[in-house]
This record gives sequence, C-alpha cells and structure tokens, in this order.
Amino acid sequence: MTARSLLAVATALALGAALAACSGGEDPAPAPASEPAQAGAASPAPDTGDESAGPSAPASDDGAAAPVGWAAQPLERDGEEFPAVTGGAAGETVTATGADELARHLSAEEPLVIEVSGGIDLDGTVEIGSDKTLVAAAGEGAELTGGRLAVDGAANVIVSGLTLDTDGTAVSVSGGAHHVWIDGNTLWDGGGDPLVSVTGGADHVTVSRNHFRDADAALSIGGREEEPGALRVSVHHNLFDGTETRSPRVRGGEVHVFNNLYRGDAEYGVESGYGAAVLVEGNYFDGFGISVRIDPEEPGATLTRDNLLVDTAQPELFGSVDDPPYAYELDDTADVPDIVSATAGAPH
Repeated sequence: MTARSLLAVATALALGAALAACSGGEDPAPAPASEPAQAGAASPAPDTGDESAGPSAPASDDGAAAPVGWAAQPLERDGEEFPAVTGGAAGETVTATGADELARHLSAEEPLVIEVSGGIDLDGTVEIGSDKTLVAAAGEGAELTGGRLAVDGAANVIVSGLTLDTDGTAVSVSGGAHHVWIDGNTLWDGGGDPLVSVTGGADHVTVSRNHFRDADAALSIGGREEEPGALRVSVHHNLFDGTETRSPRVRGGEVHVFNNLYRGDAEYGVESGYGAAVLVEGNYFDGFGISVRIDPEEPGATLTRDNLLVDTAQPELFGSVDDPPYAYELDDTADVPDIVSATAGAPH
C-alpha cells in the first residue's frame, strides 16, 4: 500500500448511520494493465504501517468516518473563517418521515442532524440550509424519490447513507455553496441528467463512497460560465457502476479523483475541459472506452498516475496539474475493487 499522511480531522459528525455498506457485484476478473510511466509524476512514499488496513477514510475522535479532501479544508470568505465540514453536529437530532417534515427541518436556521426513516416522496426540489446533516436513521433504510435535494448557497452540509431514485439530478450543489460532503449514498436513474451536479461557484466539496449506478451521467462539475477560484472538489472511493459518462465531467476548477472503481460498459470515465486541473490517480477502470479524455474544443489540464486499466484505453493527457494541498492516504490500486465494493453506497 502507498500512503500519504492521514488527514487530522477531529470533528464530532453525529452521523446516526454506518457509512459502510456492501454494493454487491463481482470483482473484475481480467488482469489489469498499468498506465505508462509519466515524467514528473512522483509516486507516494511507501507505507510502512499495517497493510491490512481498510478504507482510506481516517477516523474522528468518536470513531465515525471523517471527511477527506476539499470539504475538510478551511476556507476564508468575506473575512469569515469556515473550518472543516461538520454538518449539524452542533445541534439536536430530529427524525423526518414525510416530505413536509423533512423540508421544515432542512430549512431551519439552527444546526440539525435530520434522520430519515423509511421512504419519502420529495414531490419536487427540497432545499438544504446551512449546518445540516441529512442521514438515514440507524438500522433503517431511507429512500428519497420524486424530486431532488438542492444545496444552493448554503454552507456546512452533509448528505449520507441515503438511496436516491429521483429520475433526474438527485443532489445539486450551486450558488456558491461550500463545505459540502456527499458520502455513502446510492444514486441511480438520472433520466439523462447527472445524478450529482456541482456548479455555480460551489467550492470545497467532497463526493465519497457513493454508488452511482445505471445512469447516463453520474457527476458533473462546473459549466461554461464558471468564474475561476472555486470548484475545488475531491472525488474518492466511489463506485461508478454502469454509468455511461461524466464520472466526473469537469469544466473548470481543481478536482482530485482517486481510488474510485469504474465498472461497466461505458463511453469514458473522467473528462477534463474549460481550463480545469484534474488529478486522476489510483483508480481501477474496467470496461470503459477510455479512462480519461480531454474536451477537444476547450481542453483542461490532466495528470494521471497509478491507475489500473482493464479493457480500457489509455488516457489522454494535457498540461500540468499540481498535487492537492491536503493530506490523504492513497490505497493500493489493486485493492480498490475489494475496498470500494465493500464500502460504497447506502447501508442495506
């Protein structure tokens, strides 16, 4: 296993559900091929610790998984300091069993941990306000249908452990929203729209341990009209399972894509365009037309390293990309199918 130092995050996330879950499916059988060595792509230092360690998310003081990547980094905006994402950990825990109750809790001014119990028909777009954790109730399934969750201009939001079948974009992050962590959800059937979109100057977002399945598009980051200086997003330990495109498609910003499992018959995995800077490392691609491609009209810089490719064409590269400024642990790519299959998606 290769390693970078573990991220030191000491937050009480008050998540009421386990974030690890089995996704099912078999590991890819064919022997993978490594990418060719690339000049200037230094490999991480070897790990001298316990190589039997599990997923790469470090633990907080209470033993819960802690965010890794951009959502865990402090940000100064308009003279105010924003620390790592904690969601509604500073507030009370409440339960939602219906759409009206859910919307009322999510729009409250105070921090809240909102536990979803059973299935809820959203019946449209439901806004998530600042300082909220939306999570499946412990020991229960939680499914949202018939609409989408929107984080529009809010800060400090966690969405975790949910199944979302919304026939469109399930979670949108926009309007300058920041410190958003989308973790451990199962999302499917986007009806042609990306299951998750991060646009409109959103910043400091982590998308981790989700199961994206059976959709034309999985994750879109940025757009044609984005201003520079935002769209810093980490995408790690997700299962892209039968998603045809946009896993993710990046248009602007700084995006780190690592230790994801790509499985299925898909056109491409990652796309970089519109001046983006995308680092793609330690991912396992199985059956994708091409692992990483560059937008031919508006290219984005892309660096790939330590990826394994099975029945997948070699990536396209363009420009130069800096390493992210945060500490993280990179799992051995050969272990990614086992790790991600065992941890991605909502609890069953």
